[in-house]
Amino acid sequence: MGKKINSLESLDQEISRLRGRTKELENELDGKLDYLQDNYTSILMKSFLPAIIQKGGIAGGILQFVFQNERLQDSVLKLAERVFNKVSDGVEFVVDKLDGKKK
Repeated sequence: MGKKINSLESLDQEISRLRGRTKELENELDGKLDYLQDNYTSILMKSFLPAIIQKGGIAGGILQFVFQNERLQDSVLKLAERVFNKVSDGVEFVVDKLDGKKK
């Protein structure tokens, strides 16, 4: 907790300090959200692909080969990001059309 409040002046100072801290935390959260939005596809792929590779099979073998080559890995991640973005755009389009019909 903050400082002890003994007067209106100290209350105003504490309010000002807390408002400043709030702004700092909002900016930090915005930065982390921007990072997540910019990198969600590669984060998702790097989280789930190791599990798929471990299960083996043809798909696991192919993915293991792909992810041994960094350049090929980057290309696959870029392709996956574009596909996810297109799917997201399509879903938003459908939602907008459905919202338009409801109004």
